[in-house]
Amino acid sequence: MAAIDARLEAGYERFVGAIAAAHDITNGAPFVRNAADREQGESFVRGIVNHSLAASLGNTPEQPVMQLLPYPDTRLGYNNPDNLYYVARVSDTGSYTISGTRGTSVGLLIQALGPGLPGTGAAAGATKSFFAGNELELGPDGSYSLALSTDPPPRGDWLPLRPGTDNMLVRFSFLDWEREEPGSITITRDGGPASNRVEVTPALAAAMLEETARWIPLQAEFYRDQGNVLTALGPNTLVGPRRALGDAGTNVQQWNLTGNFDLRDHEALLVTLKDVSQAHYANFMVADPWLDIFEFVHHQTSLNASQVRVDGDGYVRYVLCARDPGVPNWIDTSELSHGAIFGRYQDVEGELGPEYAPTASVVDLADLRRHLPGDTPSVGRHERAEQLAARERLLAVRFRGADPQHPEIVRRLDAVETLLGHALPLHTIHDQDVARLGE
Repeated sequence: MAAIDARLEAGYERFVGAIAAAHDITNGAPFVRNAADREQGESFVRGIVNHSLAASLGNTPEQPVMQLLPYPDTRLGYNNPDNLYYVARVSDTGSYTISGTRGTSVGLLIQALGPGLPGTGAAAGATKSFFAGNELELGPDGSYSLALSTDPPPRGDWLPLRPGTDNMLVRFSFLDWEREEPGSITITRDGGPASNRVEVTPALAAAMLEETARWIPLQAEFYRDQGNVLTALGPNTLVGPRRALGDAGTNVQQWNLTGNFDLRDHEALLVTLKDVSQAHYANFMVADPWLDIFEFVHHQTSLNASQVRVDGDGYVRYVLCARDPGVPNWIDTSELSHGAIFGRYQDVEGELGPEYAPTASVVDLADLRRHLPGDTPSVGRHERAEQLAARERLLAVRFRGADPQHPEIVRRLDAVETLLGHALPLHTIHDQDVARLGE
């Protein structure tokens, strides 16, 4: 058996050490209370490993890959069930062409970020430039082409490639899951190889593992610290809406609500929000204390503006609890007693002043109806089962075929593991077959 390259072996050891460090950071979080929290923490670490490793496998800016991340059954940092997210690694000394078909999703935002992926440093994920989908010049077939370069092209759409840019983040956002159709997106380096198939040498494999090892504990610290900030607000508190700043990969066209829930088994959190009808897109969701949304394919852990009931007085009333209360706008907390709350408003016409501030109150589930409008309908078991089945089916339609670059990422991973002579621990990249979704 051939000897393993020394740098590659050292990179592997750092990778394993980074996972151990992430476990220590996660287990030591002050908001960890019990076994359920520790189990969520394990899931959180797996998400970090998957995301960091997949992004590092794509770190070939001379032959870039526009890859789907996070995967549909991997959750990291408030990722939105209404979105398809894509990431790509680029160099600020190159020039690129981003192309595809627009589809009919309500939102498309292409952001150039740097330096570093969100969550990997104080300035990481800062927005350098962005381009909104409604500004794209589309061909008769819905196709588009966007230049990413230092200097503008003679004609066509252009996204400035500013110094420090080293990665891209793209969101296709869906409001009407039944009718809106996914688009597509690819990236090529101008003048570069036509293929994104790279030779994974021991040096490249080592660099990929070293980068992954550097990122894993940084992301663990980042999300732990974010969880601490939300916990410090006090239980069952929700603040906002506040305009996003475009840092840490946040959507630059967004207003945010942030907060937390902390409930006993017989309690629900009733969140009342003035309907923001002037927003082109809105959603509301819950997550665990590390900001990972709960499993969202089979559970109603999020609702967007097309899925909620607006009451006759112009307010939306969300009911957050672990057991189905039999009312519209139920947000399933997935039997975790405490966690995070996040809301989004995008492409808002005008400002969101104090009249849009949320109210949140803890109510006993047995008394819930007393706190809701008298005409609030009931949602029976059969109707809820139909809603959840539709959710699963429509997510499967959206994700299936959405990641044509995944085989190349798997090939690169296989090459790294072949050079090592064994598999890497904890990741599930080989298993990320989105065609399985909905089965």
